[in-house]
Amino acid sequence: MRSHRLPRDAAPEIPADLLAARMSLGHLMNGTHPLSGDDYALIGKFVQTYCVADLEARRVINCLTHIRSGTATTFALKLNDKDALDHLVACADSCVWNLELAEGIRKAAEIFVQHRHIRHMFAHWAGRRIPSHDSFIFFTASLGKQKLPQGAVMIEEYDDAKVQYGLMPISNLLKEQTKLEGHAEYIANMGRQLEEKALQIAEQFAKDVADGKLTPKPYKVAGSGT
Repeated sequence: MRSHRLPRDAAPEIPADLLAARMSLGHLMNGTHPLSGDDYALIGKFVQTYCVADLEARRVINCLTHIRSGTATTFALKLNDKDALDHLVACADSCVWNLELAEGIRKAAEIFVQHRHIRHMFAHWAGRRIPSHDSFIFFTASLGKQKLPQGAVMIEEYDDAKVQYGLMPISNLLKEQTKLEGHAEYIANMGRQLEEKALQIAEQFAKDVADGKLTPKPYKVAGSGT
């Protein structure tokens, strides 16, 4: 694995603090430090907050599908995490009976889409600290088609490299944690309320459609053609 060599066009796009953190390492891996107990707590909290958001999103999907179709379902529990987010967006887009709720769910889904990649990196990549800098560095030996999370930066990349990595500013992570917590709490509250009233709302929605007061939108899931 090589270090200190940058792609010709990459340097201008790299934040100065992350570039300084990366270039402070005499050896890409050996120059880093193990994560501290507080680091593990921060990373673990983010992962668990996302897991709660994912679970609650599935409850919302099931409830909105019940309301839209008139039939109770648990199909969202079987979806993979990416498909669950696609269905959450589709549910928001088809929620014509409450546009405020639709917008809130859509905003939450946008945050979850961004944070899914961070959660994946935290769960599957090896984390270390760059000493004297506000930055984590995460390593993977199997980058493949994985997407580097928004807010993480890879300084250089080689086709023949055995290990790839991404730098994540710790201060940015704290901000993202706050955003994730807020949207996770929102989606959980909506899930509880919808679950309590799904049958009643489904009946009213069907009546409003039959009376011509509401027109259902097609249920379209991104990338599925449905």
